[in-house]
Amino acid sequence: MTQEKVSLNKIVEKEVVDNQSAAKKRAKSFVLDLRVHTPASDGYFGINGIDTAPALVSLAKVKGLDMMAVTDYHSGASIDAVVGAANGGDVKIVPGVNLRCKIGTCDDVALTCLFPENFRTRDVEDFLNVVGVPTAARGQRTYVVNTPINQIVELVESLKGFIMPSRMDQTPHRMSVLPTLVEEMGFRTFDLAYPDSAQFFKKKWPKIKFNLFSFSNANSLAQLGTRTARVKLPELNFDIIRNMTQRDITAA
Repeated sequence: MTQEKVSLNKIVEKEVVDNQSAAKKRAKSFVLDLRVHTPASDGYFGINGIDTAPALVSLAKVKGLDMMAVTDYHSGASIDAVVGAANGGDVKIVPGVNLRCKIGTCDDVALTCLFPENFRTRDVEDFLNVVGVPTAARGQRTYVVNTPINQIVELVESLKGFIMPSRMDQTPHRMSVLPTLVEEMGFRTFDLAYPDSAQFFKKKWPKIKFNLFSFSNANSLAQLGTRTARVKLPELNFDIIRNMTQRDITAA
């Protein structure tokens, strides 16, 4: 009987390994740029006479992007235009928005909020109204959202989206709140200003597995896709990426 149990365990273990290997073989490599701005953000370097939305989609194809997120500062104004230009083609568009928030004495906490692919301009604008961003602040990089960050996180996740703290390695002021984001709020996915900062995360939290990206933060057409992430997934859709980048709620 003992021998039969051992043999059965080996069969089960082999099936698990075989299934995992098969899943890895089926996975494909996709190129993402999940932090891209448009003329809806103040300071965007547009080109006179160029319709930015179709130009962004066309350039994304040329640069080999499979997915691009539209993440203007405190604005969702360009989402409909970019989604319309993509028109269900080769480049998937993720609707999003960038917020500048506060944690303690740091009022420069950059959050990239990403939403399901069926979100449109109106949905993101409704979200901004709920978190208290006035119409006059749409597109402004310097505006600071007063709503507590915990409430913002809960709202985004209730909408089936996720948040990626961005460029938090850019200044000592921003880095001072990384322990709060990692240890208290459970964030495991970050968009880094400097790819070398990955070593800081590994040294500071050696037992935590992070998703450390470095996206373009494009403020012009020329900057689109200058920094991307290549990920292996069974298929490319928002839900899979959201599940891959979720917070560790046991730490929160």
